[in-house]
Amino acid sequence: MNASWSGGDYTAAGDAWANAADDVAAHALGGLAAEGAPRVLDVGTGSGPAALAAARAGARVTALDLESGLLRTARARARRAGLDHRTRFVVGDARALPFPDGSFDLALSTFGVMFAPDPPRTAAELARVCRPGGLLAVASWTPDGVLGRVAPVVTRHLDRPPAAPPPTRWGEPDRLRAWFAPLPVSLHSRVVHVRVTYPSVAHAVAVFEDKPGPLRVHRAALEAAGRWQAARADLAALFTAHNTAADGTLAMDVPYLLGTGRVHG
Repeated sequence: MNASWSGGDYTAAGDAWANAADDVAAHALGGLAAEGAPRVLDVGTGSGPAALAAARAGARVTALDLESGLLRTARARARRAGLDHRTRFVVGDARALPFPDGSFDLALSTFGVMFAPDPPRTAAELARVCRPGGLLAVASWTPDGVLGRVAPVVTRHLDRPPAAPPPTRWGEPDRLRAWFAPLPVSLHSRVVHVRVTYPSVAHAVAVFEDKPGPLRVHRAALEAAGRWQAARADLAALFTAHNTAADGTLAMDVPYLLGTGRVHG
C-alpha cells in the first residue's frame, strides 16, 4: 500500500461531500437503458460513497481502488449498510482495469480517477470496460474552487513544489475533452456545486491534515522544515474565506466538473 494513503481518517473528509457522490450516481443511473440491475464500476472508490449510492439504487457494483486499506473501509461500510450482496471490492489500477472489454453498463468515479497518473490512459480504460451504449460519469474538483485550492495553498510553503501535474486537471473542461476526444465517447461536461459542511473551520483543518493522501506527505515535509503551522494557518484562511455559515460552523459551496459520456459501438 502507498504510505501516503495509510493511517489517518479518510472517511471523515469524504463524508462531507458524499452527497455529491449520491447526485452523480443518481444522475448517471437515470441515463441508463439497461435490463435488470445495471452493472456499475466505481473507479477510485476510496471509502465507497458512490459505490454505496449505486448499490442502494439497485445496481450491482464493483468498486475498485489501488489502496487496500481504503477498500477495507468501504467493504465494512457496505456490510453495515446491508449492501454486501450488491457490492464487490477489487484492488486495481485505474490505468489497467482488470476487467474485459464492455463489462459494465456504467463506469463512474467521484473524485477518484483525478488522482491517477496518465489521464489519457485512464480515460481510455474507463471507455474500454463500458459496453456500447453505456455511460461514463466522472466528477472532479475544479482548480479554482475551494477544494481544488487546498493542495496549492499548502504546497507553496515547500522548498520544491511537487513535480507531478495537479489532480485538478480533471476539473478543466478543455483537458477533459482532449483526453476523451480520441475515444468512442460523446462527452459533455458541466460545473456542478455541492454544499460541504463541517462543525467548524478548525475541525475541517484537522480533518484535512489527517486525511490519507498526498497532503499528509506534504505536511510531514513541512513539519520537518518547521513550516507546517504557517501552511495550516493558510488552509484555515482559505476555508474561512469561503465560509457561508454565520453560526460558527463551516459551510462551503464547492464546484466540481461533471463529465458524462455515452460510449459508441
